Parts: sequence; C-alpha cells; structure tokens
Amino acid sequence: MFKNLTKLACCLGLLNGTFVVCSQLRNENGHNRNEQYNFLSENELNNLMMRHKNLWILNRNQTEHILSLMRDTNADIVTFRKNADRLIRILMEQALCHIEKKKQIKQSPLGFYESNEVKYNEEEICIVSILRSGNAFLNEGLRVISGASIGQILIQRNEETSMPKYFFEKLPEDINEQQIILVDPMLGTGGSASMALKVLQTNGVKEENIIFLTLVSCEQGLNKVFKEFPNIKIITAQVDPVLIQNINYLAPGIGDFGDRYFGTVKKNKCGLKL
Repeated sequence: MFKNLTKLACCLGLLNGTFVVCSQLRNENGHNRNEQYNFLSENELNNLMMRHKNLWILNRNQTEHILSLMRDTNADIVTFRKNADRLIRILMEQALCHIEKKKQIKQSPLGFYESNEVKYNEEEICIVSILRSGNAFLNEGLRVISGASIGQILIQRNEETSMPKYFFEKLPEDINEQQIILVDPMLGTGGSASMALKVLQTNGVKEENIIFLTLVSCEQGLNKVFKEFPNIKIITAQVDPVLIQNINYLAPGIGDFGDRYFGTVKKNKCGLKL
C-alpha cells in the first residue's frame, strides 16, 4: 500500500519540489491553483533594492489596484488591456525620470524659473520591444515619447526546454548613440532579457544607456540580469514571490501576458498551460 501511495504521489508531483521562491527552493510540491500567495513585504522589497542599486520598484500604492484587476482570471480582454496600458504608462513616465536632465532658465506666464528637462530629444530615445509581448508597450510609449524610434528583437521560448531562442532583430542604425528603453512585461528566469541585452551590446549600446521596464518580475530573474549587466537600470511594477520552476511562470503572476493582451485565447483559457 505504501508503494502505491508513493507511486501516486510521484504521479501527482508531490515528491518533487517545483517552486523557486526568490533565490531559494520551496518545499511545496506540485502546482496547486488553490494556493494563496503572500506578496513580498515592504521590508523585503527595500532590501532587494538595496542589494541592486539600479533597481526601482514602483510604490505599491500606485500599482496594487491595477495589478489586482489584471491578475483576476475572470478579467476580460477590455479590462486586462485597459489596466495593462495604465501600468505601462506609469512605467514609461518613470523611465523618463531616470534619463539624464538638463537645466536652463525659462519663463512662465508669471516669471522665470529653472527648468529640469530630459537632456535628449525624443528622436534620441529608442523603445526596444522584446517580441511579441513587448509590443504592448508601444501605444503608451509613443504617447509619452512621440518622437521615439522603435526597435524590435524576436526571442521566443522553446516550449519543451523553456530556453529562449533568438530569431531576428530590427534596430535603428544609430542605436549605439541613443538612450534605450527595453520593454518586456514579464521577467521570470531572465533568459530572454539577457539575450536581448546581449543583442544590444553587440550593436554598440552601453549598459548605462539602457533602462529595462517590466510589469512583473521575480528575484531570480533580477539576480541573473544584474549579475550579467550590472550597469543597466530596471524599473518594475511588482516583484512576485514565486517562480514555478518546471514551467517558468510567475505566481501569483498574470498568466500568459501576450495571450491575454492580444486576445489570442479565450478568457477562460488564458491561465497557465499545465
């Protein structure tokens, strides 16, 4: 009987750990959709930012309502897309905060003042999308920086190995002279982001000229990217507590962002593909 129970446990995945929580293994075994996840505390988030000097996590008061609506498995495409766009707009505005400024004296209707504006013209900024999901950033990105150029890098995950695979890039000729805003909604293992950053490096882009925007990330992905590219800046709306190891999804996460944003699956089928 014990052998049968053991065999059953193995079939259900109960004897093999399947979660990575931040950088450590969890003892929970098998993915349980009924599990309730606890978000990182403010103290844990602050410690993470102290460890990575170029990491900025948006204030939870700005993001928790929007992300709560996006995470809901019952959210239809209108709700999901509208709130994703709201969060992307916040991230794009935050990116401008971290681009070098120039000061000059200007005149308002009531007197003179010292302005503090982005040093670069909009044409000197390039938004680079990691396809396909990164394209969700383009609408709001161009509303914030209307004159920005657009670059695209196609990297797709092998569904069997979960490893990223590079396909092609289309980047401005002078990208090595531009300020880069790299965009991808999810940072899980960090494999796709690292591959995209290597493509930018190959094209002469300096790390200090790159800001990476992501909606939801995890500690494991952040550690990997900063280990390989310590001088880039990363701005994320939230750091989720769990990376499900065997399928590389964040939890509680938001499911497959691309499918939900672009409407390529029905609402009731847009969760994890287990």
